[in-house]
Amino acid sequence: MNACGQHMAANIGFHGSSIKHNALVIPAMQVVIGGGVSPNGEGFIAEKVIKIPTKRIPTVLSQLLTAFENDAQEGEYFNDYFQRLGKMHFYHLLKPLADLETLDQTEYIDWGKEEKFVPEIGVGECASVMLDVIGTIIDEAQERLEWAEDGLKEEAFADAIYNAYSAFVIGAKALLLSEDVKCNTQIGILESFEEQFGAEARFSFAEGFKAYVLRMQEHEPSAEFAKEYFSQSTEFLRTVRNYRGEQLAAQGEDKIVISDFYKA
Repeated sequence: MNACGQHMAANIGFHGSSIKHNALVIPAMQVVIGGGVSPNGEGFIAEKVIKIPTKRIPTVLSQLLTAFENDAQEGEYFNDYFQRLGKMHFYHLLKPLADLETLDQTEYIDWGKEEKFVPEIGVGECASVMLDVIGTIIDEAQERLEWAEDGLKEEAFADAIYNAYSAFVIGAKALLLSEDVKCNTQIGILESFEEQFGAEARFSFAEGFKAYVLRMQEHEPSAEFAKEYFSQSTEFLRTVRNYRGEQLAAQGEDKIVISDFYKA
């Protein structure tokens, strides 16, 4: 998603995104069409057309190119073809691929990953970006807690537990990244957090952090456990926020400079 607007300057561009489907989040891409520079020097910014699950993007590209091959007029450039038919033509062309009722389990997992998708907020490629990325990731964990709370209210206890679990993982990842510890898989995050912060009294758990978080695998999604687990995840994230605040106070600044990339 952090491409300095290059997707908006392409004839066909893909902007990294996500789609919430029930309690889970699907990796997705916003399809944008019509950007670039025409042969006579006119500049165009691509238009957002539709958001599609990431695993379907090769089919999106195939359909767009096949339609262009079949429907373009003699010698017509792609952007002229797009402008002639209009945005809604392409929306309806691709809309069947946005149908979430036809999802299979592989579409909850992003390319190159083995576990279900968790959105990650990165930093653009522009130099000298000033941003507290860690705070942004902590906010992402807070959003998962809000989803968990919604699940409790709706008595969707399995959903509430899963989102509370995600808050644990994302919160742990935030502090690991603050110490420049690379994060790969969810299990790797739990293990690395235990190794990196286990000696901290506030992050010390009798059974270890990994086992503490993974208790959700040992319990039925009952109302009692869902509420208990949500409360524990909420307390953990509160402690994460306090720890992060202490880090920033020690640095004497409220932002950090990110000069390379988001290590996750």
